[in-house]
Amino acid sequence: MAINQNDRPSLRNDRPGLKYHVRVHSFRVFTVILAWMLVIAAFYEKPELLTGAQRLVQHGIEGVGDSIPPPWGPRIEFVFREIGGLIWLQVTLLVVLLRMTLSMFGITWRFLRRSRSP
Repeated sequence: MAINQNDRPSLRNDRPGLKYHVRVHSFRVFTVILAWMLVIAAFYEKPELLTGAQRLVQHGIEGVGDSIPPPWGPRIEFVFREIGGLIWLQVTLLVVLLRMTLSMFGITWRFLRRSRSP
């Protein structure tokens, strides 16, 4: 069976290039490394910050579990507390917070740079 030229999918030129993907993934890797460095620094310098964050996350998990009717509320609370409540949920929240903060700095920087250019 012969393939017709018109039947093949066309190559799209509107897809982001390699430079874009490298920049995006570099930002992602940077924020994860920065988050882990902050957690390690807090562990040595201010462990009470990690204890407070742990308590805050635990109270948040309890609040979510209490707001969902049984039997799913206690199940969800158990899963988040036992699997995600230790350190992973805290690190994930820190990574998201860092990405939001650094993205806002980047957006502001680009806006200010664009508004100053002629």
